[in-house]
Amino acid sequence: MQRLAFGPNADGSLPTDPVAWAEAQLDRVPPIDLLDAAGQVRTDLPPEFKLTRTMTELMTAYRRSWNAVDKMFRLSPDLPEAERKATVRKALYYPYRDLEHWKELQARASTALFSKQPVFERFWHFWTNHFMVAPNTDNNDVLVGPYQRALREHLTGSFRDLLWNAVTHPSMLIYLDNYRNVGPNSTARKQGRTTDSINENLGRELLELFTVTPQSGYTQADVEQSTLILTGWTFVMPNSDEAKPLFFPNHNAPAALNGTIFVYGRHESADQKVMGKVYSSSVFRQKGKLEDFITDLANHPATAHHIARKLCVYFMDDEPPAEAVALVEKAFIESKGHLPAVHKAVIEATWNNMERTKKFQNPEAWLLQTLRLLGLGLPQNPPQLVPMKEWTTATLMKDLGQPLPFSPQPNGWPIRSDDWISKEMLDRRLRLAQMLAQRVPMASAEQMGRLEKLMATSLPAQSKSRLLVTQALAQKNPSQAVLMWLASPDMLWS
Repeated sequence: MQRLAFGPNADGSLPTDPVAWAEAQLDRVPPIDLLDAAGQVRTDLPPEFKLTRTMTELMTAYRRSWNAVDKMFRLSPDLPEAERKATVRKALYYPYRDLEHWKELQARASTALFSKQPVFERFWHFWTNHFMVAPNTDNNDVLVGPYQRALREHLTGSFRDLLWNAVTHPSMLIYLDNYRNVGPNSTARKQGRTTDSINENLGRELLELFTVTPQSGYTQADVEQSTLILTGWTFVMPNSDEAKPLFFPNHNAPAALNGTIFVYGRHESADQKVMGKVYSSSVFRQKGKLEDFITDLANHPATAHHIARKLCVYFMDDEPPAEAVALVEKAFIESKGHLPAVHKAVIEATWNNMERTKKFQNPEAWLLQTLRLLGLGLPQNPPQLVPMKEWTTATLMKDLGQPLPFSPQPNGWPIRSDDWISKEMLDRRLRLAQMLAQRVPMASAEQMGRLEKLMATSLPAQSKSRLLVTQALAQKNPSQAVLMWLASPDMLWS
């Protein structure tokens, strides 16, 4: 339960059949929302705190964020600095950054804490990290969370469909600059309708990070051809009367077209050849070139191995057993990338190799496990127009060294244990554990009995950690006992 979810249940109970318990959680997509301290959907928040659910809502929010940026550029240079900062915060930072990231992180974390399918949530966390989209210079803050939630809807289908929807989502096209990726011989370039040209970001990451990896032997020429296949894939957002429209094709398109669009006039229509295969387009099947390319990448043996090994590293060990990787790889190939089958193979491989593998929990998993076991819940404080010095889920994650969703690179947060183990990172957890231990209610014998049961469930009887916890309890120092428990190797590792 530590390895694949967020630790034991809050009452210390364990499933009689752990494998069946885990596998039963993978065949349907659970709802996600902002939940209160009791696990109920919050109804006390104003409309702007609601999650964005449709593509039209998403692209409208993105247009508004650009309008806000445009207004900031048009502020008078004579405006006093204090007034300028207050104006920027009210019009831009608070509504389109602080608020957006707060509600998305709150939904992600509160759903994980109360979910009846915590194993599904852990696999979702893996895939949002694999297909990383993070805040960047394109004012894309409003896009990140909705994109990650969109990936959930494809975790009961095939890897091919997940790959397609991740790569062609407007959030990915913006994050990796593919909306500026225009064929050098396209109609748009020849007619001088754009100065945009080749941008290799998405074409490279599609091969390097998302699918076959450099171990497949692809070349720089393959990256360039992959990039050309992706030319013309851009997005539409509503036009605005408030600001001069940015140059995006069809910016006056109907709202129903908001989101991803393929503009053939920006596409390099000639044939492209990637890893030995030629991809062609036609006026009758304009999107077919990328569709075929995505299908081939999803079905490539190198992709199966890459995904299998990465899943095993994420859930099992920095150097997972070869037979475990082979089991997951086989499931990927035989099921044609059916994700529930792949995930169930991960569960089986993890269970079969529990005694010979170990995993250091990343900050997010450790924090959620800690809050769940202590019964503390998440901080519920929403962001304020005037920043308050109060705990939020975001500040907790920042203190732990994983400030979601601000991944510094497209390859996502580290998945190896080694990357999270250092004196600084351990000190961060120890300090937070000490703070949390002091907040645990221990007034009644019932509360103390619950904690003692949880500590006994999660700490091996003969371990040094169990001895230290027992000694602290004997000395009538429950806060010290909880601290020893949270900072023990048994809680940091699974």
